[in-house]
Amino acid sequence: MKRLPNWERLLAAEFAEASAHFEWGKFDCAMFAANCVRAITGRDLAAEFRGTYSSEAAAAQITGGDLGAFIDSVCKEQGMKEVAPAYGRRGDVVLVDNGDPAHAIGIVDHTGRFACCAGPKGLARVPMQKWLRAWRVG
Repeated sequence: MKRLPNWERLLAAEFAEASAHFEWGKFDCAMFAANCVRAITGRDLAAEFRGTYSSEAAAAQITGGDLGAFIDSVCKEQGMKEVAPAYGRRGDVVLVDNGDPAHAIGIVDHTGRFACCAGPKGLARVPMQKWLRAWRVG
């Protein structure tokens, strides 16, 4: 998987267009991250899941109740290498401790110090200290 030549502009546009309205299956942490990866690379990590769920319970069925293991599996299928969280760079996928036992998935922002995750109040910024795992995008 390679990043597109204009990936930074495309990622910035994805952040700018992010909804402020959380909705399972449309604007949740996994779909936001997948949308960002699609903007950066042109590859849709969520193609088989889009439009297939609309509740937290349905999302948990897809992930098997373990978001970290699910994301790891999807990333490995796509050839995305796991790196230490401290080595996550702009545009990479990260599993974050957002205070929810299930955790959340985010994308490292333009500063490289925060991950942005979809949440009930729009995009939430999570500092690097709360990143649990990271996968390289491109």
